[in-house]
Amino acid sequence: MSTTIPRFMVAAPSSGSGKTVVTCALLRALARRGLACAAFKCGPDYIDPLFHRRVVGARSGNLDGFFTDAPTLRALLARGAASADVAVLEGVMGFYDGMAPGVADASSYQVARDTETPVVLVVNGRGASLSLAAVIRGIAEFLPCANVRGVVLNKTSAAACAYAAPAIEKHTGVAVLGNIPADEAFSLESRHLG
Repeated sequence: MSTTIPRFMVAAPSSGSGKTVVTCALLRALARRGLACAAFKCGPDYIDPLFHRRVVGARSGNLDGFFTDAPTLRALLARGAASADVAVLEGVMGFYDGMAPGVADASSYQVARDTETPVVLVVNGRGASLSLAAVIRGIAEFLPCANVRGVVLNKTSAAACAYAAPAIEKHTGVAVLGNIPADEAFSLESRHLG
């Protein structure tokens, strides 16, 4: 990778998991710590980059594995993050969901793999504990070089997160970074881009 800017991707098992809310919250938290943030969205989405800019004024761009090859993805990331202290990439749909059923081409996975970007999964933890480990491990190990390093449990209380975290970490090797409680204030309505 041609940039040494710290970076990570926020991804999830599916759409509607909370990627945009978590991405915006992390951008805001990083900016409040005085860090200059660059933000990226996987795919051709033009709405989520508007959220990124609105939240912190972050320079935002798209990284699309359909329109660009791996060297171009790396160059776009390096150029877009050149003046930043940290780059946050927001995934699209489910982590492995690509341009057609049955392939990971143009998926968040492809962008993370091709840019060697560590991944933080946002997983709905409501009503589950050990089963979360199976979901997280499945995503982390499904294809090579997924680089899943952490997980945020969405719609989960702090107590439920503390209860589930040791088993998740034991069975997956993925760090549980925290939780977001179930609260309507933390939701954004989905938009159809067609």
